[in-house]
Amino acid sequence: MNFNRKQFFWFLILYFGLRLFSYFFTPPTPLLAGSIVNTAVSTALALWGAYWLIKNDARGWLIVAGEIIFCGSGNILSIGSISLRTILLAVSLTIFFIHILRKKQFTIFHTVLAKIIFLVVLWGAAAAVIGLNNGHQSTRIFSDFIPYLFLLYYFPLLEWLKNERFKNTCFNMIIAALGGGAVMLIFTLFAFSFGWLAMQGAYYHWFRDVAGGKITDLGTGFFRLVLNEHLLLIPLLLWFIFRQITKPAWINIGLILASSAILAVNLTRVYFLALVIGLAWLFSRANWRRWLKYSVLTLAGVFVIFTVFYSVTSRGHSLGWEFFGIRLQSIAAPQIEDSSLSRLLLLPKIMEKIKTAPVLGQGLGDTVTVYSPVLAQEITTPHFDWGYLEILAEMGVIGLLFWLSLIGYLIFLGSKKTTAVGSSYLSPLIALMVINITAPAFFHVLGIVTIAITAAVSHASAPQSASPLQIPSDQKFSTVKDKQTPATIG
Repeated sequence: MNFNRKQFFWFLILYFGLRLFSYFFTPPTPLLAGSIVNTAVSTALALWGAYWLIKNDARGWLIVAGEIIFCGSGNILSIGSISLRTILLAVSLTIFFIHILRKKQFTIFHTVLAKIIFLVVLWGAAAAVIGLNNGHQSTRIFSDFIPYLFLLYYFPLLEWLKNERFKNTCFNMIIAALGGGAVMLIFTLFAFSFGWLAMQGAYYHWFRDVAGGKITDLGTGFFRLVLNEHLLLIPLLLWFIFRQITKPAWINIGLILASSAILAVNLTRVYFLALVIGLAWLFSRANWRRWLKYSVLTLAGVFVIFTVFYSVTSRGHSLGWEFFGIRLQSIAAPQIEDSSLSRLLLLPKIMEKIKTAPVLGQGLGDTVTVYSPVLAQEITTPHFDWGYLEILAEMGVIGLLFWLSLIGYLIFLGSKKTTAVGSSYLSPLIALMVINITAPAFFHVLGIVTIAITAAVSHASAPQSASPLQIPSDQKFSTVKDKQTPATIG
């Protein structure tokens, strides 16, 4: 893929512009009704995208991809109370499948992968019906089921991932979003640490309710910052490391550093575990020296960046190394940390739900009631904090088997490729599997999109998998053409 400086610059402006726009013209939040300007702009984008999608113009799919890449959790733009992401999902897939029906290109549905994907989506719909029958809140059922529909992006991705200009444009979107995300997170860290921004202030509520983030004051001047889009941090970091191992380039180093900076502020334990296991999956005898070099440098880079950030924010009182000790100890002794203890307290409640309906599950939209050591009271939450157990509780053994069949088949396809090809897309998938232990990686929108991309890449890399779809011509990218010659990074 090619790095294009001009595209990167404009996409970086777009990344920050969207966040400034959503700050001043917010979508609906628990505290604010939402701006009519936000609704108007989102409606214009939806209509604009629909027009190009009907014309089978790549710019329509770039709007879809851009919203996913730049809008993080999907709350930045909305039409009333419905996110633009959901609107674009419905519009883009409807138009795409109408094109398929009109052209009678039904062979894309005949592959094993396509059938497994349909099984997962259909069982998700069945779990939604079960949830309704069990009296679960309809809004929670809706928000649980919608992400499953993103698996259907596998079918248009079969077409568009074969278009080099489309892939290059998306690549420049990704690196702009990653660079912008690192800058925003570092700004947020120091702004709260030095008192430029206040907890419970306007920015805090924007970060929490619009950006979909979490800010935790550790009481030392350092703030732990988490955003929903960080779910893709480790899969992307592993992909950048793979690129650097196989074909070194300065842009890969920059992306690894940006990812390491985000990880140093995020500090989610399962992300570190996923990174280590993903790095192990990337190992190959042919490139073991580069693998060892960049694996060590990445892990050391995260540690050094964290140490610098912690030292500055604590005014030199601590290097922060004791924080890693507490996080590691809490794995063996969960009672010493609130988040670990909360997850441990959820386990017996979840197991009770699984035993009640082991085959079909309780249905989507389910909740669990448990005592919260943080709030010192019982709370009811839809967040189970155990990914595989949540699938088992809501979708039963049948749903879990469908999910494992999909992931297992993707691993099977990857094992048939060369080491390099298989590692390039399987390492991020393995990392996602690890993250799903304590996070909803598989059934979060961004995680499902990653799985859909992995499925499309695995299909496209198979010699026998020539797509029956007509790949659009590159001239339909008139709005993203650039006279500047892009720098090839491999």
